[in-house]
Amino acid sequence: MTDALPLSRTLSGPEHQRVRLPVIQALQQAGWDSGQLRWSPEWRVPVSPHDAAKREAGATFNGWPVDLAIFDDASHAGDWQHLLLICEFKSPRLAQGKSQLEIYLAREPRARMGYWSNGSDDVWVYKLADGGFQHLPNRGIPTPNENFTKASERPLKFSDLAVPTNGRLRSIFERLLDVIVARDSRSTRSESQLNALCNMLLLKLESDINGQFAPDNVVDFQLARGGEYRTAQSMRQKFQALRDLRPEIFTESQESDLHLDDHTIQEVVYELSHLNLVELRPDAISAAFQVFRRANLKAGDGQYFTPQRVIQAAIKMLDIRPQDKIIDPACGTAGFLVEAFLSVVSKGTGEAGDARARTWAHRQVYGVDKDSINVKLARAIMISLGDGSANIHVGDSIRADRWSRDYPHLEGPLRDGSFTVVVTNPPFGKNLKVSTIDAQRNKYSIAAAAANRQNDYASLEIGLVFMERAYRLLASGGRLGIVLPETYFFSSTYRWLPDWLKSRFILRGVLNIPMEAFQGFCRAKTNFYVFEKV
Repeated sequence: MTDALPLSRTLSGPEHQRVRLPVIQALQQAGWDSGQLRWSPEWRVPVSPHDAAKREAGATFNGWPVDLAIFDDASHAGDWQHLLLICEFKSPRLAQGKSQLEIYLAREPRARMGYWSNGSDDVWVYKLADGGFQHLPNRGIPTPNENFTKASERPLKFSDLAVPTNGRLRSIFERLLDVIVARDSRSTRSESQLNALCNMLLLKLESDINGQFAPDNVVDFQLARGGEYRTAQSMRQKFQALRDLRPEIFTESQESDLHLDDHTIQEVVYELSHLNLVELRPDAISAAFQVFRRANLKAGDGQYFTPQRVIQAAIKMLDIRPQDKIIDPACGTAGFLVEAFLSVVSKGTGEAGDARARTWAHRQVYGVDKDSINVKLARAIMISLGDGSANIHVGDSIRADRWSRDYPHLEGPLRDGSFTVVVTNPPFGKNLKVSTIDAQRNKYSIAAAAANRQNDYASLEIGLVFMERAYRLLASGGRLGIVLPETYFFSSTYRWLPDWLKSRFILRGVLNIPMEAFQGFCRAKTNFYVFEKV
């Protein structure tokens, strides 16, 4: 523990001398680190949701001052995402003090409890998982080992859940990633953390989907009575049941448990339990999931985050229609597929139109990616949109000779000539190549054209090989939309490419992608090319 706060750092006023300073001393004696306590300058709570958004953006905002703010850790003091307790000592009336704390707690998304005291009486005001409040009078000074995450006073039903705004859900997702990365003692690698959080999201989505059919029944995804151990135990049991119930989601995963500690599981459940995720608009859920897409980038493997504006423009160029059958053979977290779904939704009207779009997604939308975390995220997004998740597969789209051994689930869905649209941003980079042996085994004519020698194949950038994979997947007249480096079409190194393209594709359009779009990931100038299969 750091040294006690010097009492010479005083503010004026009798409440400060008579209540605040004695409480600060008592809190330190109870085990709080003085670095967790913020009282000079006073913490400010946003006056309105608009002010909260301004604070999140780092802008100046209007705020109410509070007498004392307590953070979950001294290293995060001053960060609103780590605010734990709000303390007030101003009001001599208990009812007024409780009301004031409720207002403040509603404006602070991370704060779990308020403490009010006038020097003789006190009250704890817990913010419950459902957004309600619980008042516990005359409990004394809160200690650091208290359980500040409280379940609702009555079990949550689906009808109790609230549809969040896009900004709020995105903020919660960011906060959950931050909590797991910073604290979880069981999951320490970023890939494992993201995978575990995906599993928690799948549990939540399954709970909400079931809740839609029985809105007055108690939902599965909520805090248990008895603290974090009981909540974690309940979630682990439900995860095992979900694996048995939905094997199509976990076909490639060998995990049998939620690889998170009990505290993290409780934090995730507290943050998500009162939200209705399945009735959120598809565009909002897609935007919120951008948080996870960015978190799973692996630039060394040629994975680059495709900006949403590029995705939207690309899908608009392809003019996706309900009769199309579409695949992304390097789908990542399904950005193109989700936008295709949204475009079909926009062509319908009302609930009937949304239902037809969901049916279309379930039957006509496919994706493949080698990264199991990407696939799990894509499935979670597709489930939240109305399913289609069973058609998102882990696998290697390029090396079809390995499918029967390593990815037998690809042999049926990826039949040649069975799609009307292929859209993809394949991994690319000078060191990401399909080997000569793999090109020969899969008889890639584009690699033979690059070798420019009879009965010979060259190792070739994987992005170019994806063009032939797309050609094989497409029916005659089908459309290919693909992000590729501009140099493939202008450099003398690839002077053989136009001849290979001529008998296979007609170029129908080019979308210029600014260099800044992939800034921070790669420096190659890229475009989005639209081809039609001859």
